[in-house]
Amino acid sequence: MMARSPGIKLRRQQPDWLFGNISPARATHQTVFARGCENLHSIQSLIFRKMHLNRFHDYSWRGKMKIVNPSKMQIRKSNHPIRFIIFMFGISCLIAKEPDIHRTELIQLKLTKKQHNELTAMKIEFATGLLDSLALAVVTEAELAVIEERGYAVEKIMHRDCEVDLFKRALYGEAMTLDPIYHTYSEVVDELKTLVQKHPGLIKVEKIGRTSQGGRDIRAAKISDHVNTSEDEPAILFSGAIHSDEVAGVEICMALINHLLSRYGEDQQVTGWVDEYEIWLVPVINVDGHYVVTSGIDPRWRKNTRDNNSNGILYEKGDGIDLNRNFSYNWAHGGSSDSSSSRYRGEAPFSETECAAVRDLVLEQQFLLSVTYHSQGEVIYFPWDWRGRKAPDDKLLRRIANGLAGSIRTLKGDTTYAAHYGAGTVGQTYPWMYGAAGTLDFVVETGKGRHIFPPGDLKKIVESNLQGAFYMLEQMEGPGLIGRITDARTGKPLSAEVWLPDIDTDDVHRRSSNKEFGRYRRLLEPGRYRLIISKDGYQTLILKNIEIKKSGWTTLDIRLKKD
Repeated sequence: MMARSPGIKLRRQQPDWLFGNISPARATHQTVFARGCENLHSIQSLIFRKMHLNRFHDYSWRGKMKIVNPSKMQIRKSNHPIRFIIFMFGISCLIAKEPDIHRTELIQLKLTKKQHNELTAMKIEFATGLLDSLALAVVTEAELAVIEERGYAVEKIMHRDCEVDLFKRALYGEAMTLDPIYHTYSEVVDELKTLVQKHPGLIKVEKIGRTSQGGRDIRAAKISDHVNTSEDEPAILFSGAIHSDEVAGVEICMALINHLLSRYGEDQQVTGWVDEYEIWLVPVINVDGHYVVTSGIDPRWRKNTRDNNSNGILYEKGDGIDLNRNFSYNWAHGGSSDSSSSRYRGEAPFSETECAAVRDLVLEQQFLLSVTYHSQGEVIYFPWDWRGRKAPDDKLLRRIANGLAGSIRTLKGDTTYAAHYGAGTVGQTYPWMYGAAGTLDFVVETGKGRHIFPPGDLKKIVESNLQGAFYMLEQMEGPGLIGRITDARTGKPLSAEVWLPDIDTDDVHRRSSNKEFGRYRRLLEPGRYRLIISKDGYQTLILKNIEIKKSGWTTLDIRLKKD
């Protein structure tokens, strides 16, 4: 297909002014722009190119189009009906093609929520959400004209031909570079190295994978009292920047690492956590994308940087895969199959090595709990509302989610985060971790109105979210069921299926004890449960009326006999 004429830009929605007298300013999101088009032949030629009908270029048109000016266009019916139909079909083909919109204006709008919704429906590109009745938007000159004509309160911030510059100003601030309060990935790596040197017995750093496009190492930090030994202890995971523009999670992870290490031996609660648990943190999952944001290439970049069209040019609109739509659980029902979408799920589940690295770590460590940091909204998402069906552990999940939300204060400080069900059909971390791996994962949407926060707001977000992290560490104390499954004759640990038929449904995979210790752990609400333990080559064991107390862990060791 030949390139579109630079003089014409077309929008998908209702092209009213092509055949009428509506001004381009009024018709911003429902127009066909004919700027720079001065005669019939330029439109005619463009239509033919779009329709692959270049062989008709020598034909003269009996119908006539008179262009008075770009705001008044009229068509008289062609004397040749076939050609008129071809012309109209060509116009429809052009309209159906989403254009590249040239936005040159950064503006600040004072809006009510209703007005914000109205402009959103008009496809106005907001750089930030609505905060204290103010929002930043990046618009075209025509869109700005419409906004001003309709009487919205507008302050012009910047005019630039480069759209990315407008977003840099909107999201980074006046300096148009990311504030140094945020870590670059090299700074994350260097700081972790320094902490390992300072606390060699408490923290170690492992490479858990490499990025799909850039081949950068993805690092995880483990904190525990005997950190270089694999102990029979419950584990918890904290992670950030699976979406690379949501950089606050990186800072929360780094602050938590520093807090645990600096307070160990001084704070009784922190010392207990480090002694009794294995605490894992992956500050940056999307390392390539994080580089795009922190280096100033594009503050909006959300996906990884996979070169989807293999043209050797990175950071194009159609590049990258949304890593939080690439997990296998209900993968086909979530995200988008369109590579240009910001939620493109990739060609297959776990096609991206970043997601495979997280998967392998989760399956190896069998985390009890996980927190995945995102931005924004000041809300907790948890499994799940699956087309009306709730998760098997719904009561437990709701209790933890509400407690986590209630422990984190909002930026305004007048209330706390909210907790909402997430969907079960999205290909994200929390459905996969819970449904496939048995880990209770909670998405924490930090802050409000934007993905990159001013330094003062970031400090408040980190401080309040540390309280949420402490709450999650407290949940590791139970209540729940714990035990070891061993061979009745040899005493060797066994990896066996652990099924609670009164809770588990076919929506979730069966859980198992780990191979190394034969250990199983499961957070549960107080009550009585049936338990079925099975393994190929061994007699299935059915236990009834197992009572889970209101606090602490109920221990039940199992010895399986061979068939």
